[in-house]
Amino acid sequence: MFKSTKEFDSAMKDILVQIRDGIAVNSLSSSIDEGDFNAALAECVDRRYLSGLSYQRTMDGKPHFSLTEAGQILYESVFSD
Repeated sequence: MFKSTKEFDSAMKDILVQIRDGIAVNSLSSSIDEGDFNAALAECVDRRYLSGLSYQRTMDGKPHFSLTEAGQILYESVFSD
């Protein structure tokens, strides 16, 4: 579980940087636990920062992702800090 909004935003940015740098969505890595990583990735999809990726939640609330095409960042403005 993320301790702050800043930590959550940082995780989303890390995901987007990896995709920007050419790492395939199915090869992304993170130092945070799987649940937090999935939450951050789902939020990137919900905010429409990425194209080519969708997800559905199972009964336990966990997102399961489907890659429809190569992941692509839609908004470069997310990198402005």
